[in-house]
Amino acid sequence: MAATPTLRRRARFAVGVAVIALLTFAAVPALADKGPDHGAMKGMKGMKGMKHSKTGMQVITAALTGDSPCEKSGPPASVGQVKKDAEGHDARGPLVQYSVSKADRETLIEQQRQARAVVDKYPTVAAAEADGYKKSTVYVPCIGAHYTKTALVGHFDPSTPSELLYDGTAPDSKIVGLSYLLFNKGGPPEGFAGPNDQWHQHNANGGLCLNAQAVVVGNESTTKQQCEARGGKKVGLEDIWMVHDWVVPGWECGWGVFAGECPELGGRIGGTVFDAPDPKAFKKALDGKAKTTSSQKSTSGSSAGGK
Repeated sequence: MAATPTLRRRARFAVGVAVIALLTFAAVPALADKGPDHGAMKGMKGMKGMKHSKTGMQVITAALTGDSPCEKSGPPASVGQVKKDAEGHDARGPLVQYSVSKADRETLIEQQRQARAVVDKYPTVAAAEADGYKKSTVYVPCIGAHYTKTALVGHFDPSTPSELLYDGTAPDSKIVGLSYLLFNKGGPPEGFAGPNDQWHQHNANGGLCLNAQAVVVGNESTTKQQCEARGGKKVGLEDIWMVHDWVVPGWECGWGVFAGECPELGGRIGGTVFDAPDPKAFKKALDGKAKTTSSQKSTSGSSAGGK
């Protein structure tokens, strides 16, 4: 279905904010657009099993070792990438995988075939920029450097992701993943077939801090006062949703194809995936993990004592 004028207007504002799902530096205006292969998606939407309800996001924290490149790079850059929304559980790690029906599986196979074709179309940053994708964050460990085409945020189509993820920001930097950033009212988009594409948001603590140019100058932990001191304003993001799709050969995500973070993506912010991690950031990640473990033990002990 084509986007309405109202959706276009709302998406225009929302996506300047929406790029926050990328977590560091970006934002631009947006239009809703059908994009290529829209007819193919219409046919797919009619396939049996396409409709499904999404389950709550659950992360297997016990699978974390502290040894993955992502964990060594530091703590999550944003609350939103490791939990469903502002009310979700703040934890990184592999997602619980739910059963997929035969009909949904057949649809998902076709959707991911279309998604993988995007990888061949945009192998480098130069290829993405030549087709209108703009840098919306520097390289961020665990999730890559984001390049966004805001004309694609008004609808879901696996063949036209609104964001492409790279291992750096040089023209020859290589693609490592895809991301679907969408403006959608009333909950997460229908998205991929099956229950495992757990869409997340970046609306904790009033959202991100954006300046007058719609550039993010503070993440979700930034207070209102800190934001204003930087010349920005905290913006809620209730209708902005995002899911990653790790389908690039050689960069298959060990935490799940739709995981918020990919353990193979290390490096450091503003650099590349191949840079040595920042020792201070790694220590901060370890300290955070220790506090989480201590809190979990305390909760477990309280629960046991109450039985």
